[in-house]
Amino acid sequence: MGRSDASRAFFLQRWQVKKSKCELIVRQLIALITPDFISLQQTNKLTDMKKLLSTIMLALVGMTAQAQKEVVWQNPSAFMGASSSEFVITKVELKQTETVLHILANYSPGSWIRFAKESFLQTPDGAKYNIMSGAKTSEQEYDLQLDSLFWMPQSGKACLALHFNPVPMDTKQMDFLEGYNDGDFKFWNICDGNTSQETVLPDDWKDVNYTKDETLPIAKINKGIATIKVKMLGYKPAMKLKFHVGGFTPLSSRDSFDKEFPFADDGTLTVEIPLWLAREVTVGIQGMSFPKIIIAPGQETSILLKVTNDQRPFLAFKGYMAKTNMDLIDAYSKFEPYRDNDSTFLKVKNCNTKEERLQCLTDIFNQRVADIKATKYTKAAKDLLCMAAEDNFVKWTRQFAFIFSEYGVDDDGIIYRTIDHFDEKLKMNEALLPLSQEEIPYTFKYLNEPASPCSSAFWQKMVLYFDKTAAEKNAFNLDLLKIPFKLANDSTILEIIGDITNEDCLAVLREYEAEQLRIADQLTNQENVFYQKFDDVAPENILQTILDRYKDKAVLIDIWATWCGPCRAGHQMMKPMKEDMKGKNIQFVYLTPPSSPLDTWYEMIKDINGDHYYLTDAQYNYILNKYESNGIPTYAIYDTQGQQTFKHIGFPGVDRMRTEIEKALK
Repeated sequence: MGRSDASRAFFLQRWQVKKSKCELIVRQLIALITPDFISLQQTNKLTDMKKLLSTIMLALVGMTAQAQKEVVWQNPSAFMGASSSEFVITKVELKQTETVLHILANYSPGSWIRFAKESFLQTPDGAKYNIMSGAKTSEQEYDLQLDSLFWMPQSGKACLALHFNPVPMDTKQMDFLEGYNDGDFKFWNICDGNTSQETVLPDDWKDVNYTKDETLPIAKINKGIATIKVKMLGYKPAMKLKFHVGGFTPLSSRDSFDKEFPFADDGTLTVEIPLWLAREVTVGIQGMSFPKIIIAPGQETSILLKVTNDQRPFLAFKGYMAKTNMDLIDAYSKFEPYRDNDSTFLKVKNCNTKEERLQCLTDIFNQRVADIKATKYTKAAKDLLCMAAEDNFVKWTRQFAFIFSEYGVDDDGIIYRTIDHFDEKLKMNEALLPLSQEEIPYTFKYLNEPASPCSSAFWQKMVLYFDKTAAEKNAFNLDLLKIPFKLANDSTILEIIGDITNEDCLAVLREYEAEQLRIADQLTNQENVFYQKFDDVAPENILQTILDRYKDKAVLIDIWATWCGPCRAGHQMMKPMKEDMKGKNIQFVYLTPPSSPLDTWYEMIKDINGDHYYLTDAQYNYILNKYESNGIPTYAIYDTQGQQTFKHIGFPGVDRMRTEIEKALK
């Protein structure tokens, strides 16, 4: 291939530079063997020349070997999954004798972590390199004994070093696996942070064409199935990742929709969600990000993702509102007003008067809206963002003391949220932005439009609470917002908001009531389920009535609710213990209140062995008061004589529970 004169001159100059460098290296090598060199000049013997060249070559090889003794990745990239907030890999050393992972652990002071002696590194060819030790390499690190508990220091931070059999020096990527079980530490795609990983799109995702603009649909009842199809690039079956969909309550349910769906081995999944109208929902994967997108009944949304640690796993969308969803992803990653309140707190905390605070919040809202409208997003995306901004503004101005009291700033200027001393701070902050009865009402500009029910902000019900003219502008929106109160049968609120008049909304209520009757009918014939069977028992008698059914047996009472995460976690942790105790004289009894949606309760108890009681509010509250409990889960154990031997608020741990049951059985 020919070159231009300028090109030849450039390459000649480059060659001269390289030649000079090589000559310098050779001279330096010769200096190491000066006697041989002098001898060569004096004798000019060919054999001496050969010896000298051999010596130089050996020295060059030695220098090359020395350079290859260690490769260091500073601040390497890695996908930490569920451990993303707990660990940071700060450095990787590839040596001829070992490979070392330097890790910063972030855990609560006094808690423990443990790395199994079966841990290993795995390279892309499938080869495994076992862990050797957790010995520290500097005074800044801690020694870690494999398979032993390492207790976190008071700082909550610990630098550790994990030593493995050496991976090949030319390795570009590896995984760290403690094992393949749930709960095992897994750090994926560890590589040099300075090395960019090229993403190769599948053929059917290349050159996706997006429409220039999209608008939100006018809200209407249209029951159907919203389909989400997901493809994740770089997925490995051992990752066992799950795709989250949630952040909303279906129109015909009292329970929020928050579910996780496992990927197939090829990194794909399909989710079908029953919906009554288009909704903004939260999607994502633990350790990556959880933005919002919009889906609709009867419509399909396809999503292309990649395994990444940069919080930007979403690559492309197809199908329903594809361009709007891409814009919402972009807004989540870089459009701060859409994400949090930290900047608002920082600005408003320096105000001195009510007027200054109100003006500051108004300026923030107006600037956010201006920034949103200045983007090149679709009209649909801009509308959703403006609705979120307006919801944020109304909350800050109408609930200022409540929001402001959650925040604090530490000595390093870091913003944090806490409920510590919340009541004291709330009382102190009530005078910071008091609004009169005349000032409280607010006429919404964005959240009470025909398409507003698409927005998750709409369902925060600010329109219902603060806009006195809302019904005049859009009565259908108000009827939609009343449905959750009707389903919960909240008589106090219903007296204030009035009845639903829209026929489509009434149809949602009728279908819900029919479903409740169907479930109640099925529960009637189940021996270990007691729904409405003890409703006529006085609250002060309900506990003894239940205990009398298990005379001469030890009894564990578990007070819980479907919406209680710690309650559900306790059920899962006790499963093996309950299996071990099969055949023993112990009865597990579960009590739940009407705040547990009947359909959700019915599905959950299928997986919880024991007797289940769906109590009235009065019965449930009486039992909690008897146990002097202010929260759930609450546990109580009775021996075979009917005497209470144990009570605990919060899950005490499987070992403690087993010990207390064994005591009651004696």
